[in-house]
Amino acid sequence: MEIADLFPFLQTLEDDLDKLEEAVAPLIYGTLAKAVFKLPVLDKAQHYVVVAYAIETIIFSYLRLNGVNAMEHAAFGEIGRVRQYFEKIKDVENAGLKRQSPSLNRAAAARIVKHALVKSPPFSSLIGGGPFTSLNMQFSHV
Repeated sequence: MEIADLFPFLQTLEDDLDKLEEAVAPLIYGTLAKAVFKLPVLDKAQHYVVVAYAIETIIFSYLRLNGVNAMEHAAFGEIGRVRQYFEKIKDVENAGLKRQSPSLNRAAAARIVKHALVKSPPFSSLIGGGPFTSLNMQFSHV
């Protein structure tokens, strides 16, 4: 491959780096808190975990490039810890999805309806009486 053949690849790399720099500019030139200020809580958590993971993997890569046994370094343990946070966030997201599908508690609904009908004199005889049936019958002729 000739050197002249590399220029299109270098131009593409330069363009991609410019796009990357533009995308991470709020993190580089501002504070992380300002970057996530308006995000919902779950998105903030995801953002912080992704940033921590990126930093730890950069440290891990740096150690590997310099010939250090990175698997025994504390950075490797930190990567594992950050992965656990990914799992916790995923669990919270999945719990939120499960919680959104309401279910009917039939026993509770039956109790509510029964007690509401017992208090109403025209329907209390249909239910079979209740604590207020005799009281309602005493005052129904007044």
